[in-house]
Amino acid sequence: MPNINCPRCGTSWPQAYQFCGRCGGPLHAANLAPAVPISAIPPPPSGPAPQGPLPAARIRLVVLRGAVSEGASFDVPAGQAAVGRQGELAFPGDALLSARHLVFDRSPETLDIVGIPGPSGVFRRLREPTLVRSGDVVFAGEQYLLVRSGDHIPHETPTGNDIPIETFGTPLPSPRLHITQLLTGGLPGRVVSTDKEAVAVGRDGIDLAFPQDRFMSGKHMRFEATATGHIQVIDVGSLNGTFVRVNRLPARLHKGDEILVGSMLFRVEIDVG
Repeated sequence: MPNINCPRCGTSWPQAYQFCGRCGGPLHAANLAPAVPISAIPPPPSGPAPQGPLPAARIRLVVLRGAVSEGASFDVPAGQAAVGRQGELAFPGDALLSARHLVFDRSPETLDIVGIPGPSGVFRRLREPTLVRSGDVVFAGEQYLLVRSGDHIPHETPTGNDIPIETFGTPLPSPRLHITQLLTGGLPGRVVSTDKEAVAVGRDGIDLAFPQDRFMSGKHMRFEATATGHIQVIDVGSLNGTFVRVNRLPARLHKGDEILVGSMLFRVEIDVG
């Protein structure tokens, strides 16, 4: 039986061989793959290749100050999670925290405050001038300041004869700005009641001064009464920041936000990918 030459490399092989022992190519036409017409070849896909769902962001709380080491980091679990002396994010050593002080609702890439059971509340650091309502509380230095205006001024009477109220300016029946320092237990301390458009707060030489407050800057912040009857809170470049109590829920938190919870100061970190 005559030999057959490999159509690919030309090597001669017996007719009974099906494939070339040198290059591996088929020796007979029956072993060739059938030709595929160009019209049957699907066109390459247009645009980028489809991708699967993006991974969830890593959302965590970084401790800036408080009952645990500065720089410690705590991942916020998905769904609802409580922060307090008990709960998913527990800090039992913080005496200022309630058992369940606040509740987060965490989606893959967002973080909301949806509940604040703790009576002392949660405060968020200002990033820009912010409007507040009469009755809101602002935290600056180590001072809690209750802001009121207009007709929202109740008669403030201490519960004990040994707790005087120190008023700066003559009390007015309907002042533009009425700022009250809140002492332990919510008792009133120093008060500024004025028809001026602004009240400045700082350590000394200012409308409402707290010279013994080591966390208060010389010129820390100010309250302004706007032409529309609202109250604006402005941080004037303080070192430790000015915070406003979170009252309206849900409250969306963003990367870099700072929140004060009990004695714990956290920075929110949201890392995508």
